[in-house]
Amino acid sequence: MGCRPLNVTLLILVALSATTVGCAPRKRVQEKRENTYQMALRSYSEVLSPGMTRNRVEDYLKAKNVEFSQMCCVEDERTSYADLIKIGKEHAPWYCEHHNVYVAFQFAAVEPRKPYEARDSDVLKKITIFHWLEGCM
Repeated sequence: MGCRPLNVTLLILVALSATTVGCAPRKRVQEKRENTYQMALRSYSEVLSPGMTRNRVEDYLKAKNVEFSQMCCVEDERTSYADLIKIGKEHAPWYCEHHNVYVAFQFAAVEPRKPYEARDSDVLKKITIFHWLEGCM
């Protein structure tokens, strides 16, 4: 009976070691994805800058054949839709169907209008990485 605590301790140490070793490759893969997201953000930020109109930003994206969608309420900007370019996908928690990653072009309205409309005159406020959990319960 004296050996049993040692066996249990050894088993726990082996399990912890296996978990730690298993996490290292996942962490490297996650870092690689994050670097890819940052490179995408930089590539757009080098060409498109705050103060540009939505019209100029979207003309650039269309000229490069970049597909984008629009969504309201990205971060703190609530006067106009943001343009979103999907750049990646993460593992979604069990209660959501998707965890998508986007470059978000956040615009501010300069003309009075109904909330959350997109107009050519909207001004680019900032470009960010945006994680969006979709299809959640």
